[in-house]
Amino acid sequence: MESFVLFRGSKRLTLKEDDMTAEKISRIFQVQGPSLFITDDNNVALFPEASGHFNSSALVGRGHYEVHGENIYMGESATAAPATAPQVRFAFHRPPSAAAGSATAHGHTRAAKTFQRNIFIAEVVDGKLETRKTLTVRFSEFEASVTGMTNKVSSDFDEEYSLVLTDGQGNRLVDSEGTRGSTFWKQNSRKIFAVKEEDLLQLQVSKRRRLSRREDGGLIDVLDKIEEVVLAAQGLQDVSSTMKDLMDMVSSNIRRVFLSEAQAAAVKQAFTCIICQGPVVEPMVSTCCQSLIGCRSCTEEWQKNSIFCPKCRADDFGHNMQRLTGISDALSVFKDLLWE
Repeated sequence: MESFVLFRGSKRLTLKEDDMTAEKISRIFQVQGPSLFITDDNNVALFPEASGHFNSSALVGRGHYEVHGENIYMGESATAAPATAPQVRFAFHRPPSAAAGSATAHGHTRAAKTFQRNIFIAEVVDGKLETRKTLTVRFSEFEASVTGMTNKVSSDFDEEYSLVLTDGQGNRLVDSEGTRGSTFWKQNSRKIFAVKEEDLLQLQVSKRRRLSRREDGGLIDVLDKIEEVVLAAQGLQDVSSTMKDLMDMVSSNIRRVFLSEAQAAAVKQAFTCIICQGPVVEPMVSTCCQSLIGCRSCTEEWQKNSIFCPKCRADDFGHNMQRLTGISDALSVFKDLLWE
């Protein structure tokens, strides 16, 4: 049979399960029966059932329980109070909010569990959220929602204006399945800000402007690159003209072209790969010096070991390279004429 330790003040004793009745406990500890109740180590109140016995299923063997209740006044009658002290029946007085958040089972009452988290009162400075004040909010499970937390913050805040809850990036929190319940709100690692509604609108406008500038900046970079390619093409105007003449020769089935040594040397130098010193294959031009650099395979191999242009030594060589297409036949003629 289980036993339980009961105490009140300095008085302490152990009772068996059969002795856990309101009548015996009230006599032992001189407590008026109607007001008698006990509390466990978690300060949970336990009351006797209608039969006068305490429910053994709600008790823990060898557990310690403190006895509470109105004292019995000692006088002519051990059970009656003096006339000058009218007997008042013991009763709990709980506010409606506490009653709504409590549950009664097996004759004992539990208070609603509460949580707390920090809410950062912020304002918008230079398009960013700046914390002005930190507010610690206590809330229960049924208050754990965007609406409930907004009301809690507004009631704890002195100034009168509409507040909006946002995440750390300034995105407005909306009521959804993910934002309902204490699981979301009790995580203090997730920063939550409260800002004025007009400040949030200002922040959103600022974010849109930054995004617009970023997109425009990307377009400007593209236009600059196109301009560089155009300039490079303009610098190769003479080369393009020579290529056209050579293409005309091919079309006319001219197999041999007689050039002076100086002319041959100039043309050969113009279409020699700077890297391998052979005839250019799949020519690549550079926007940094607006020149024909050399073979595609040679320039790709060069980029593996150097970021500098092999001709003008400008850096960022890989981004300055452009492929020159449509002249394969002309280059084939050069090879036949000058590299036999």
